[in-house]
Amino acid sequence: MPVVVVVDTNFITIPAQFAIDIFQEAESIIERKADFHIISSVIEEIDRKIAKAKKKSEERRFRIAKSLAEKCKLIQLGDELQGLPVDDQIIEYALSVRGVVATNDRDLRRRARSQGIPVLMLRSRKHLILEGIIL
Repeated sequence: MPVVVVVDTNFITIPAQFAIDIFQEAESIIERKADFHIISSVIEEIDRKIAKAKKKSEERRFRIAKSLAEKCKLIQLGDELQGLPVDDQIIEYALSVRGVVATNDRDLRRRARSQGIPVLMLRSRKHLILEGIIL
């Protein structure tokens, strides 16, 4: 059975920044097939970052992230979660599907781990690692 990997904004920018294939490497680390999910609020966040980008390199990074997001299953959350901050939506969705949170955000990693959610993250700008145990 595939593992659901819930992707955060800063995680989907890794390929543009560090030339790492997050999809292939994630499956290698998890040692199972992964279904990558991205919530609609993350796409909205990427769109805002593209619109507000001050540098061409920053805009390029988020445009690449948006194109990579097409490889993920787009998740529309219910109205009860829509009003929450994006990180809260990611945590709640990951809990509901017993998934892995893919992020480099320190606070989100800490919150996910405190709730028993495994976290996939970039280490040393070279490779991905998994913190926690996938059940």
